[in-house]
Amino acid sequence: MKKLTTSLLAAALCLSSCAYVQTHKNIAEAFHENEGYRVVEPLQLYSCGGAWYIAVQPEILRLHYPVLHDTIFLDTDPNPTYRTVKVKEGMQYHRISSQTAHVLLRSDGYYTLESLMEEVDAMKQEPITSLPRGASKHAILAQVQANTGKSVAKTTKRTPESTPVVGKMLSGLDFIVIDLPVSVVYNVAIPVMAPFVFFHRFISGEDDNK
Repeated sequence: MKKLTTSLLAAALCLSSCAYVQTHKNIAEAFHENEGYRVVEPLQLYSCGGAWYIAVQPEILRLHYPVLHDTIFLDTDPNPTYRTVKVKEGMQYHRISSQTAHVLLRSDGYYTLESLMEEVDAMKQEPITSLPRGASKHAILAQVQANTGKSVAKTTKRTPESTPVVGKMLSGLDFIVIDLPVSVVYNVAIPVMAPFVFFHRFISGEDDNK
């Protein structure tokens, strides 16, 4: 009973902590594929009959979680991202608003890829596989900020929708055997590591200001 209580406390510590290992999530995601697309970079903007389009690249994607989720020491984005499994042949074209298109055409315009994908999602329209006849290509004059460290992608279909039984079993086994004990050890080591990490950041910050 005492061992069970200790195990439950350790599990609660990891689940509520800001730092934990999550390889079990990637094992579960290995059993899934997602159809989707990314905006083609550099941006390709087209117009036809008052409608505006950007080029997107269809891909097969897989969701990937950072192995270590740590908001204490790590400055990297802790959110999962979509990684490319396969790039499909050809491009597709997605509608965007005329307001966004005009911002992209201005030399003093500014936009982010993330905002662009949010607008594409809000349009609630499927991309087309070919442009309408008579479409014109336009030069992008605006500054478009890339999302460094992030994968800006839109998914349209997840296969299969639920994780197979074997995937759940392997993921659960990995959580118990690897993620849970490593997470406990890592959290116990945080107070020991903290002075060294903060001292290193302090020294690095001084060097950057020179």
